[in-house]
Amino acid sequence: MLKSLFMLVILFCFPARAELLKLEERGADLRASLKIGGKEYGLPLKLLRGAPSAGGGALLVDVARQDELSATALARGMTIAAFDLGVLPPPVRAQALRDLLPRLREKTGAKRVLARASSEASAALIEAGALFDGLLLQDAAAGAAKAPRSIEVWGGDVYWRATPRPAPAGPEPDNRRSYFIAGAVAGSAANCAPPVNTRSQGPALRALLVALDDWTKGVKPPASRAPAAADLTKASALVWPKIPGLPAPPAGERLVPKIDADGNETPGLRLPDHALPIATFTGFAAQEDKNGRPCAGGAAIPFPATKADREKAGDPRLSLVERYGSRAYFVATMRVLADRLVRERLLLKEDADAYVAAAKQAPF
Repeated sequence: MLKSLFMLVILFCFPARAELLKLEERGADLRASLKIGGKEYGLPLKLLRGAPSAGGGALLVDVARQDELSATALARGMTIAAFDLGVLPPPVRAQALRDLLPRLREKTGAKRVLARASSEASAALIEAGALFDGLLLQDAAAGAAKAPRSIEVWGGDVYWRATPRPAPAGPEPDNRRSYFIAGAVAGSAANCAPPVNTRSQGPALRALLVALDDWTKGVKPPASRAPAAADLTKASALVWPKIPGLPAPPAGERLVPKIDADGNETPGLRLPDHALPIATFTGFAAQEDKNGRPCAGGAAIPFPATKADREKAGDPRLSLVERYGSRAYFVATMRVLADRLVRERLLLKEDADAYVAAAKQAPF
């Protein structure tokens, strides 16, 4: 009995640590073997190499399990090491990164190391941040990153979930930039009633990855686009337009971004399809199955096409024709907005062109 109690005390006082046993090549990929608390774990790594860069391409450690940044990273001569930290116990993920990163740097010859994570996986990067030259964190877990440079990105869904994002506190340090992507969500749309908000944060993330890479070379990134205290209000104080089919917002006195007459969020970085919207985009939606998992996504409720459609539906929002007149005007204005963000280094040229191409297919 005493021996068992002693062992429990030892385990409590001295938590398991990660030890890198070996890093093997498996064709074009790698496999790390780690020992944690007497148990061996395998960690497969996908290794992608970009074109040789005259400036010395960085290593991008990507644990987000999403590939919307791959083409941009490879085009800049980066090497991507993508893997799933979720296969390791949470307490030792940062330690695993500390053991693994020197071997990855040696393997790839990288002089600079960036890392990207989203949601829960960001906690390990925040803890091990000093290992990296820069972090790109999407919908990050709480905690101040210790990296020399960090960029944080989030969307409207973080204000409406069960544990909402806290209010901003204090001035932002010089080594951090923060960007709220208005009207976009990162949460899963599983069990969300249609119409679902599918606006992607990808275009902003791609531009900010480039900005982060440039920051490690001495070029400061664009100024933050995060809501100040004055840009937030209590959820109960929002005056929503009486839109047919608008889901009921989650209850509570949480602080949320202010909205315009259409119900669209006003602070933060407004990408072209939000600055020139064709719908109301929310950070919350109704559950499709009331007995299923909570909906973590948002809703997108299209504007009526014409004045007659608006009046028939009893929709208070101006129709597309009333707002924009013609598709030609809509496309031309989309080009102006997209090009402005390119100049501000908040959008890449190829993504600006994609917004304009989509505007040519607008439903009016």
